[in-house]
Amino acid sequence: MESVESEQTSFKVSLNHLVPQTWVILLTGVLSLYLAKTESHREILTVFPETPGGASLNSILFVFLLFFAATVVYLLVRSGRQTLVKFIFRISLVSATFLLMTWYIFKIVKVIPTSIPAGELASTTISACLTALLVAAVYKAEGLIHALSSASIGALVGTFLASSIPLLSAVVLLGALVVYDILTVYLGPIGKLVESSSLRDFTGAVFTFEDVTVGMGDLVFYSMLVSVALSNYGVLSYIMSSFGVLFGAYLGMRMLEKRDYFPGLPLALLVGLLMMFGSVLVAGQATWP
Repeated sequence: MESVESEQTSFKVSLNHLVPQTWVILLTGVLSLYLAKTESHREILTVFPETPGGASLNSILFVFLLFFAATVVYLLVRSGRQTLVKFIFRISLVSATFLLMTWYIFKIVKVIPTSIPAGELASTTISACLTALLVAAVYKAEGLIHALSSASIGALVGTFLASSIPLLSAVVLLGALVVYDILTVYLGPIGKLVESSSLRDFTGAVFTFEDVTVGMGDLVFYSMLVSVALSNYGVLSYIMSSFGVLFGAYLGMRMLEKRDYFPGLPLALLVGLLMMFGSVLVAGQATWP
């Protein structure tokens, strides 16, 4: 996260700054319930088995890919190829949104009695239209519409990840992201990117709302956490982890009152995970990752 200060006024956080995070959590709840009603099987993204060692390796692989991508972006920006970076972000956003839209809509097509060709054509058409609307709002709209559109894409990605990564690997990954975000912001490519250029210029990877620039990745993993909670432990866990994420995100934004940027994942994920496991204890559930 990055704050935007003018020379006359300093940044002050308010509850309004949590509107995109609140929206991504609400939409994630709807999408997670939608998948629970329509899924016949899960697409598994992990490579290694669902054991403590395998989950750790899955997390290392995922974090390495994130670090590699961030490093490539930083090197491109440093070499003056901002236009290429913006193009890559735009293509990636359009492709990911279209593929995910199609994936979600095909879940419904599979459970509705209809001819397969007609169902596929309708799904593809609807996906293309929704993708065009969302991407246009991300790049052309401003203020609340821009933020909510960006958050909607974050919810699509985060819910998909929660559905496709088994529980133990998901929890280990979320914990690893706490450490990764701190290191990459203060010692790695993300921090160097913030210092060398304005993140606000890279729409698609970030969005700005109420003078705060938020990374899309932050919302993706907020969404992933609360979706994991809802899918594995139920509504109480979803509610408690959601409050934890929002409280942690608010605390992170409070840090922007004293510094120009601050990692958006550590506090939100830590508090969210603690609240999720707290809900397991409250409900007396015995299933732990």
